[in-house]
Amino acid sequence: MAKYQVSLRGHRGREEFHSCGGSILNEEYVLTAAHCLYQRDKKDLSIVVGSHSIYKGGIRYQIKNLIPHENYSKPTVKNDIAIIQIEGKFKFNNKVQPIELLKEMAPVGKTCLLTGWGYTDIRKRTVPNTLQMLEFETISNDDCTKQLQSSPYPKLLPIDAGQLCVKRPNNKGICRGDSGGPLVIKDDKNKTLQIGVVSWSVPCGKDFPDVFASVHGFYDWIRSKIK
Repeated sequence: MAKYQVSLRGHRGREEFHSCGGSILNEEYVLTAAHCLYQRDKKDLSIVVGSHSIYKGGIRYQIKNLIPHENYSKPTVKNDIAIIQIEGKFKFNNKVQPIELLKEMAPVGKTCLLTGWGYTDIRKRTVPNTLQMLEFETISNDDCTKQLQSSPYPKLLPIDAGQLCVKRPNNKGICRGDSGGPLVIKDDKNKTLQIGVVSWSVPCGKDFPDVFASVHGFYDWIRSKIK
């Protein structure tokens, strides 16, 4: 299962809630979306790893640094990628492991897998307790831009080199709470590699591609932040 998956928790007074997903890069760093950290304070956030359930299990870590991309743009949702540095170090075990990143461009037409705790029903705002999994297929950025032209968000186009799109199964797709979560593929050697970070979609499960920040597009940026 997805041992690299993290839950970014928000805290309001005594209340705690799952806010975004993310993935473990190494002992200190987590990859997520910049919009997950927008106008947030590290004191009001924490990271939970090692559990596929929202309401029990897992190990909590406090946050040392929030590192959103310097050129993140809220109006256009471009450069929607961020790193979180935790206090201390993750203890890796049979439930907690880092994910490797795909350095090359993700191939088009390839099956990929997303994990997350986003809403399973947007109208009822149903948050699942158990980590959900969904398979997608990668599509080209040109194709994605064409398909999204008739969406409610033409201002967010075109899809650029820092983005990656997928075709989703009917009536399913990314939804609120999936943001920042990892999109992964298996390579020829059956190794799991991360190719994307959940950025935005036409909510939720509508007939449009879902959009991710591209790991390949930001590979050098990510490496420079986690040295």
